[in-house]
Amino acid sequence: MWCSLSFSEEYKLPHIQPKDLVNDGYILHTVIPIETEGPRVMLYTFAKNKTKIVSCVVELDALYADGHICYNVTN
Repeated sequence: MWCSLSFSEEYKLPHIQPKDLVNDGYILHTVIPIETEGPRVMLYTFAKNKTKIVSCVVELDALYADGHICYNVTN
């Protein structure tokens, strides 16, 4: 992993879903599979105004409502 988990908490966006980002004007930029986490885990990256970037780890077949974690990469 390229970042420390201790720093990841300060970038975490609690209670944000990908649909919230789209509703706020973010555009889906890339979707990258995270093969080491399983076949249905993806990294969605959204951008807004070329200066705001948010990435979300999304588990597509999550059995629970919080099958994603979003981070403000440009914090």
